[in-house]
Amino acid sequence: MEVRSIEKRISWIVFQTVRHLIADQIAMAKNQIVMEDQIVTVDQIVINLKRLTDIVPCHRMKTRSLTIKGHTLPLCARCTGILLGYLFFPFLLIIELNLPLWLGIILNLPMVLDGWTQKRKLRMSNNPLRVSTGIISGLGQSILIVSISQGIISLVL
Repeated sequence: MEVRSIEKRISWIVFQTVRHLIADQIAMAKNQIVMEDQIVTVDQIVINLKRLTDIVPCHRMKTRSLTIKGHTLPLCARCTGILLGYLFFPFLLIIELNLPLWLGIILNLPMVLDGWTQKRKLRMSNNPLRVSTGIISGLGQSILIVSISQGIISLVL
């Protein structure tokens, strides 16, 4: 009995794997993605991302936005970089690094200088620079939030 049960399980796993591979191939041919047994078009994903990013205050100039495989991201390169920099926030909380408050402030200076010199027409910025200074600034803002939160918690407790 156990051998047949194992054979049935193996057959079921093989069947599911083949079914998913076929669905993935069909979806790729139609510019679609299979997510949790549902076929979603790339356009639907872009629309959902746009709805999610509508809450972010950004000028959304297409000339200053990143384009990936023909799709222009809904945020400018600098705001995209800042949001990518925010991804460090959970790690700073989990690892509990006691980074100084001044480090967070200093990490925001490159983005401020980049934006200020561009606004004053002292030089032209470019998207790679905007993304990199945005990531650094997002990391700096994460450090500021964690440092201030830890200070408040230590005062309260």
